[in-house]
Amino acid sequence: MLGEHLNSEESRGLLLAIDKMREILHGEKITLPEIVVVGDQSVGKSSVLEAISGIQLPRAQNICTRCPLELRMKTAQDKEYATIRSGVSCTTDKRIDDLSKIADEVTRLTSEIAGEGANVSQNPIYLTVFKRDILYDLTLVDLPGITRNPLPGQAENIHEQILQLINKYIEPPTAIVLHVIPASIDFTTSESMKLAKSFDPSCQRQLIAASKIDKYDKGIAEKLQGRGLGSMELQLGCVAVLNRNQHEIDDNVSFDDMKQREKEFFSHHKDAFQHLPEEFKGSEQLVRRLATIQQERIRSTFPDIIKELRKQIAEKKAELKKIPLSMNTENECWTNFQSMINAYRESIHDKVKGEYDQVSSIEITSLPTTFTNLEDESNIDIDLDIATDELEEELEITGESKRDHIAYHIYQLQRTFQMECQNSFTNFFSRQYYKITLREIDQTAGVSLPNFPSYQIVVGLFRNELNKLPDCCG
Repeated sequence: MLGEHLNSEESRGLLLAIDKMREILHGEKITLPEIVVVGDQSVGKSSVLEAISGIQLPRAQNICTRCPLELRMKTAQDKEYATIRSGVSCTTDKRIDDLSKIADEVTRLTSEIAGEGANVSQNPIYLTVFKRDILYDLTLVDLPGITRNPLPGQAENIHEQILQLINKYIEPPTAIVLHVIPASIDFTTSESMKLAKSFDPSCQRQLIAASKIDKYDKGIAEKLQGRGLGSMELQLGCVAVLNRNQHEIDDNVSFDDMKQREKEFFSHHKDAFQHLPEEFKGSEQLVRRLATIQQERIRSTFPDIIKELRKQIAEKKAELKKIPLSMNTENECWTNFQSMINAYRESIHDKVKGEYDQVSSIEITSLPTTFTNLEDESNIDIDLDIATDELEEELEITGESKRDHIAYHIYQLQRTFQMECQNSFTNFFSRQYYKITLREIDQTAGVSLPNFPSYQIVVGLFRNELNKLPDCCG
């Protein structure tokens, strides 16, 4: 019943959708459900992945996985083949009909992405394998093994680079972390386990693949069930896997034969495993558990993922609307330029008129050019100051700053000029100017007829005042 559910068209369709979304949204702030495979260097991680997928992966004495490998396993209906693609620039998949060539292609793309040395890269490789003996569709993300000592030609901070890469994948709450840890060591000492616990303290989304089970210690059955010394109590549990040793790899032992040897191993060591439930033993049980976890994770997180995607799409569309339309012809450029000029002209026109968000205008009594006496002059200044204060108070109420008003600046300049002129010219109605006028009339006596002052008096007085104009205009 479980197998039919995991192999249903709906389950496969959901996994296919998540795989495509993960590829398209790589680098975006969208967390998708995925199973991440982590572990220290040389713990048998490649052997576990080979046992799960049934394909040969690259092997090396030191670090062999130098960039994320997204391994997608699909059930083939007829012919078996694989497709591979780099996540850097390549947009087309390369088909591999001979599955024994997969390791070579992975090595080649790794060199293209991360270089010929031993450095690592965050750019992924997408490998899809179609095989008839695959039990359930499954997607795993294999990450570089944790290494502490840099190799010759390798970056000195290689350890920090790998930890940063692993943290990027295991931090999202949608990620499931599969730790590959040798059965003979303390599970709690694994560095990958320490990293994952910083993001998942209660160990709700972690499980262990206990590799190299043939080198088990006493009490292994209790340890696999999360009890006893060196164990980890994980909600998703632990599964023991028998790795191919170097002798079996050199003899090219098939994966089908290896699965049979694995079953025989558990049956021949009844003293250690006879009381251990079947769900804790073998690569087939590990695949079944991973497929079940994967489907549950996808179904529980998919609605929130769609909601988040729609939200981000709406935000991107709103940003796109703010981008001006492209201009491809000279006529379009000229039309857009004219509209900008018209908008600028209207803005200047409104500011000159003093139209600032419908600020009410206040009429200011115009100042007379002459004053009858000093008392009238002071009264007018007081009225002007009151009117100005009222204007400034009105501008403050409406939230407008007088510094932003062109009309206000023009008015202030006009007022300053008026005051300069007033202070520069003589007060024609004062007692002093009356004496000056009498003196000019007296000096021209005899030049003209009595009671008919000469026009030279007016010209002289005017020239005296005209000479003061450049000072106040300057």
